[in-house]
Amino acid sequence: MTTSNYVNLIDSQFISISGDDRKDFLQGLITNDINKCNSNTPIYSCFLSPQGKFIADFFVIDYEKNYLIEIHKKFVSAFLDKLKIYKLRSRIIVNDNENFKSLVILENNNLLQSNSDIINFIDPRNDKLGRKIYIKLNKINDFINKFNLQEAKFESYREMLIKNLIPFPPDDLIINKSLILENNFDAINAIDWEKGCYVGQEITARMKYRALLKKSIRALEIISGNVNPGNKILNNQNSIGEIISCFNNLAIAMLKIKDANDAFKNNNILKTEFASLKIIH
Repeated sequence: MTTSNYVNLIDSQFISISGDDRKDFLQGLITNDINKCNSNTPIYSCFLSPQGKFIADFFVIDYEKNYLIEIHKKFVSAFLDKLKIYKLRSRIIVNDNENFKSLVILENNNLLQSNSDIINFIDPRNDKLGRKIYIKLNKINDFINKFNLQEAKFESYREMLIKNLIPFPPDDLIINKSLILENNFDAINAIDWEKGCYVGQEITARMKYRALLKKSIRALEIISGNVNPGNKILNNQNSIGEIISCFNNLAIAMLKIKDANDAFKNNNILKTEFASLKIIH
């Protein structure tokens, strides 16, 4: 039997939103279109401040007359606080859901069909990120044994994200400061430009349609030396941005778009104080 590798996303938490108004409530808040979400098709989305700044990112799937939301534990408190503010008279109920764990099968194999114990889908951000699994806690061991799964370190998943220019928001974004268009969220299916208004929509749309975006994240390979978050990046002695996060020989950096495009096109070697790098995505 073929062995597949999986990663246990131990920092993921689940929230359930139920009630008659759950669809309209979320539709008015999140960056993606909740109407695209059903029991077979999850969505990836964000919640923003009224100023268009990042608050949280999450996956949403329609599960047994609830919206089941997977969110990193770092963002849970801020997200729940915002839901309480906007709830008003909406007929919704928000609960922690401790029944599920989140796994990622790194190889994109369609192992099984979803059922009441297992939710199984391709990551909506990018089909190169393997297959996401939400599984009932008491079914994990049976699932691992049945499909001959081998646990891999989180580092494997983190590298996969960087190589596909997908930010890991707990490390790469700052609540109430980061802008999602600068962080590639438009390219990873987190924003629906045709839906109606949502919190932060006006500023986000203005950035896109008025071409106000001047910098964005890029993935880099560290050729030599060491880098740290905050290190300035130089191209021919000109500062073009800084390191956001680094992992093994890879890094995410926020760079000026024009300068980064020129450096990538010309295969330039970039410098920090103690390292040499090149843009790979």
